[in-house]
Amino acid sequence: MVVVALATVAALPLFVLEDPGSIGALTGVADATGGASVMIVEPVATASAASTTVPTVDVAALSRRADAWHVARSNAPTIARLAEAARLHEAEALALAREIADTEYEDRESLDALLKAKKEESNRQALRERLRAAEDERRATALTTPGPTTTIPWDTAPADGGPSREQWEALRYCEATGDYTALSPTGMYRGAYQFSVTTWDWIAGLYYEHLIGVDPAAAAPGDQDAMAHSLYHLRGRGQWPVCGRYLP
Repeated sequence: MVVVALATVAALPLFVLEDPGSIGALTGVADATGGASVMIVEPVATASAASTTVPTVDVAALSRRADAWHVARSNAPTIARLAEAARLHEAEALALAREIADTEYEDRESLDALLKAKKEESNRQALRERLRAAEDERRATALTTPGPTTTIPWDTAPADGGPSREQWEALRYCEATGDYTALSPTGMYRGAYQFSVTTWDWIAGLYYEHLIGVDPAAAAPGDQDAMAHSLYHLRGRGQWPVCGRYLP
C-alpha cells in the first residue's frame, strides 16, 4: 500500500513538465478551451510508514495473567473441598461445644441437688437433736417436779398434711426411745408408738385387717408406722397424751 502511494506521488509532476503543444497534453487541452489557465496538480501527501503507530503488546504480562487464571481455575476444586472440610469441622466443633455445655449443666444440676440434699439432711438432723434434747429435758423435769403431767386433749384435730418425719421420730423417741420392740413396765403398751392391744386391733380392723391380733411390739416397723399414721389422721395427736406434744 505504501509502495503504490509513493509511485503515484512520483508520477504526478510528469503531467506538469510535458509539452503543452503535444497532442494529448493536459495543457494543450486547456488551451483549446479558449485560454484557460494551466491546471497544476499538487501531489497528495500520504502517511509514511515511519509515521504509522503500531500498538505494543506486553507478552510477559499476558503470560502472567494466563498463568494466574490457569492456577486459579485448577485450584478451584481444592478450595471448594477445603471450604467444605472447614464447614464440617466447624459444625463438629459447635456440636462438641454444645455437648460439653450440656454435660457441665447436668453436672452442675447434680451438684446442686446433692448440696441441697445434704443441707436438708443437716437441717433434719439439727431438728432431731433439738427435739430429743427437749424430750430429755421434759423427762428430767417430770422426775424432779411433783404434780400432774400436762396432757393433750384426746379430741385434738389432726393438722393438714400431718407430722413430718422428724416429728414422728421425736414421738417415737418420747414414747419408747425409738425402740420398735419396747414394752411399758406393765406390758400394757407395746411397740415404738406404745399401742394398747385394744387400740391396735381397732385401727387394724378399720384399715389393715391382716394385722388384727398381731402383737404391736412384734409387728414390722413399717406396719407400726402405718398404724400410727392412720390413728393420727383419725383422732389427732391426743392419742398420745404426753408425747403427742411433738406432733402438730
